[in-house]
Amino acid sequence: MARAVNISRDGQYVIGAINDGTVRWYRMQDGKEVLALFFHADKKRWIMWIPEGYFDASPGAADVIGYHLNQGKDKEGLFITLNNMFDVFYRPDIVQAKFRGEDISKLIKITSQEALKNPPPRAQFTLVPPESDKKRVRVCYRITTGGGGIGEVRLFHNGKLIKSDGYYREVSRVIPQTTKIASLNSRAIYDEQRNLSGIEDALMPLASKAKGDTFEECQEIDVISGDNEVSVTAFNKDNSVQSYLETISFISRASPEEPHLYILAAGVDKYKDSGVNLKYAAKDASDFYTMLVRQASTLYKPSNIHYLLITDSNASKKNILMKINELSRQIKPTDMFIFFVASHGLLIQNQYFIVTHDFDGNLSVGSLISSNEIVEFSKQVCALNQLYIFDTCHAGGVDNIVSGLYDARMSVLAKKMGLHIYASANSVQEAIDGYQGNGLFTYALLEGLNNNAQADMNRDRHISIIELGEYSKNSTAEISRKLQHSQTPLLINFGKDTQVYRLR
Repeated sequence: MARAVNISRDGQYVIGAINDGTVRWYRMQDGKEVLALFFHADKKRWIMWIPEGYFDASPGAADVIGYHLNQGKDKEGLFITLNNMFDVFYRPDIVQAKFRGEDISKLIKITSQEALKNPPPRAQFTLVPPESDKKRVRVCYRITTGGGGIGEVRLFHNGKLIKSDGYYREVSRVIPQTTKIASLNSRAIYDEQRNLSGIEDALMPLASKAKGDTFEECQEIDVISGDNEVSVTAFNKDNSVQSYLETISFISRASPEEPHLYILAAGVDKYKDSGVNLKYAAKDASDFYTMLVRQASTLYKPSNIHYLLITDSNASKKNILMKINELSRQIKPTDMFIFFVASHGLLIQNQYFIVTHDFDGNLSVGSLISSNEIVEFSKQVCALNQLYIFDTCHAGGVDNIVSGLYDARMSVLAKKMGLHIYASANSVQEAIDGYQGNGLFTYALLEGLNNNAQADMNRDRHISIIELGEYSKNSTAEISRKLQHSQTPLLINFGKDTQVYRLR
């Protein structure tokens, strides 16, 4: 029942404040619900969703709204939050399109009602490590179907993804054959989502190998001295609904190891197709790693800081992946890994791609590093603390047309891996203009790294990943406003906050 009713200014919607605490928009012409909005009592969190189940939300809000599944009189009901459906249904772009009155039928291949016909399984540990001084322990877990089969299983250590068995489609199946990066502007990206000729399954949830009704597995884990948390979760058979995260904690008495910092910075100004060359990307990568190495010496012994810079012709896809593979053999869980890349970035069929030096005018698997590949190499790198910085230029900019999709893809990427991401969300045009010799976001990042007390939000004389990100985001937004264009970086923090440097 509505407590208050109003008409929207454009006359298209009836807006009702409902007794359940939501505000809902109904289409004037037929009375159908279009959008629901809920503000949490703390006045900080909000969530909005459409009848098809897709949603947008502020950080930490996806757990406050969900679906109650009645599993029969002999079974206890199950409450599924929107956070359990994050990977597929967190789509601000679809919510916006629906509210604009657009036909979203080609953007969706599954609704929440259809997804919930296959409830998520239950995950539980069957072997919990005892307190010990061993550096490796064994954990075992069992996944039991909830009636919807068993799909991808993910294992986390202190919040960071260390194992998953998801199946990823071949990237080449979802890359359009275009010769112009600039042609992939915001409108083209938006239209391309609707042009599914020949790739109708591109938006379907990814399928995993069948596991039956019960799946059991054990895993050896490299522990860290002190507190350790291991979590396991699993999806239903079509990977659209996730189980609740099951977590165990244990203490390791293993001798603590000195942490090391590993930095890989890649910047590409020059491509095989010179028509898409950039101006500041290589310098951005060089300036970033130089500043970070200097400031990190306030926390790490110089001998414990390892850095590698690769630019232009050295920044091929093969070389970048090879360097990450080499580093993965050295890095331990107690270490920190920071990956910085300045280049072109693309959104194609719901995936994010880094464009490498190999780009010759044709988009191909050999010149693009996909978000799926980023997930895979993040699992290889054992460091529990990881920061990925994407200062990538997007043709046409990340404006309101595709910003929701960009936010969603980056957020799912960070949540899946359990780590931190800074994404600059700038356009080619803005990057070419630059700001005082760097790309705008990198300029702000360097400011935050330069012994900057303004970045110390909690006044503890240390600058953490979250503090550095917030300073860089706010500084970028403020400078861009003065330059009369809008650029607001995206920060996603799913990993444990970690100190980057100490104020001198």
